[in-house]
Amino acid sequence: MGVSSQAHHEKVKMTIECTLDERIYIKMLAAKAHLNLSEFLLSYVRSDFPKKKKPNKKTLEAMKEGRKGKGIACESLEDFWDKMGVCPDA
Repeated sequence: MGVSSQAHHEKVKMTIECTLDERIYIKMLAAKAHLNLSEFLLSYVRSDFPKKKKPNKKTLEAMKEGRKGKGIACESLEDFWDKMGVCPDA
């Protein structure tokens, strides 16, 4: 094994700052899941990153309209803000 492959498997320590109550709560959650603190925290990182989000029904409809060339055409960013009824300087 080369040096780079060994470095890939090394573990490092990480510090998380929280209150004593937060630490106790996290430890209780980890214990309930039958995990140690490292396993518990890493399980969230591994499962949620990157999170794939599905668009809701309204967004899917808007995307479909956009592909068909429907929707609101704007000539400039200022025109877009005007048509959306938004004051960009607010």
